[in-house]
Amino acid sequence: MAQEKVLVIGAGPAGLSAARELTNLGVDVILVERESYLGGTPKKLKYSLLFPELRPASEVLDPLIKSVEENSNVKIYKESIVEGAKSEGNGFIVSIKDKNGKVTTEKVGAIIAASGFEHFDSRRKYEYGYGIIPNIYQISDVERMLSENKLVTTKGTPPKRVAILLCVGSRDATVGNTYCSRVCCAVSIKQAMEIKQRIPDAVVHIYYMDIRTYGLMEDKLYWKSQLEYRVGYIRGRISEFMRGPDDTVVIKGEDTMNLNRALVVPYDMVILANGMELGLGSKQVAKALGLEFEEHGFVKPLDPDRFPVLSTRKGVFLAGAITGPKTISDSITEGTAAAIKAYEYVTKGVWEEPVKVQVSSH
Repeated sequence: MAQEKVLVIGAGPAGLSAARELTNLGVDVILVERESYLGGTPKKLKYSLLFPELRPASEVLDPLIKSVEENSNVKIYKESIVEGAKSEGNGFIVSIKDKNGKVTTEKVGAIIAASGFEHFDSRRKYEYGYGIIPNIYQISDVERMLSENKLVTTKGTPPKRVAILLCVGSRDATVGNTYCSRVCCAVSIKQAMEIKQRIPDAVVHIYYMDIRTYGLMEDKLYWKSQLEYRVGYIRGRISEFMRGPDDTVVIKGEDTMNLNRALVVPYDMVILANGMELGLGSKQVAKALGLEFEEHGFVKPLDPDRFPVLSTRKGVFLAGAITGPKTISDSITEGTAAAIKAYEYVTKGVWEEPVKVQVSSH
């Protein structure tokens, strides 16, 4: 079978990883990105340090971006979307529309959808006052503040008392997101440690239902934040935030570890750990490619256990947070995996079929 080009949709960590791996395998790539730059959500929101190693995000992302931008075997469409993909043989004729409405068609042998996620908009949890009460931010806002070294309150002064509230827009049936976003605990603890590094005398409290620092992060983040940085953890239910005197934010709720003791506590800054959702961009991609959704609203893989990077449409592969909440390292790994599977498909016609499980009635 003659080798063909592969279309990669999305230039975040997963898409960049896929594009790089494909070119390493000798496959030409068509890369389509909705924004005017490469790097995805981490670049868009100017992620600061990455957990659990607390290394600058630029150390991970910039080499990926450079390897793709400087590769003559990658044809990049920025500020563009894929409108549709018509099957032709084992491949596709894809329609790509730019910001001016111009449509270009490309013939490709396979497609990798890696269009990523969006952060939950905390305005949907109106009781938390985001966008209404001063000095209430989201973790996605704070990443930019940390990376630009501008972590200050509306008065222009560094916060001395900070509260971080976990699980905003995740594990919450009232907003339709019953899943855990997986990375919010780690990002929040990482931000707490960054705040303490910059403002050593600040008081930082994390309000939680449960702490989910899985794997090695338990030691590198959860315990380290308490033992070395003196970050406080309060298991509690927060009912609302109120505007206090001098633009402080007053938390109202209950401490569920201490006989449901009532909480009324003022802070200079409150950070809402807003989770991950499949954004409008990925929904548009899924619709354009004719992909299926799973019960939480993410794109459904062909077989989540055996073939997590294969979609339900032959010749279309998946990578990164389009299939669910992912870390950046997991997204990079999946990008590489999707690239290898796409390479096998365009060079050898390899497409796996899911095993149908027979459920016994006995």
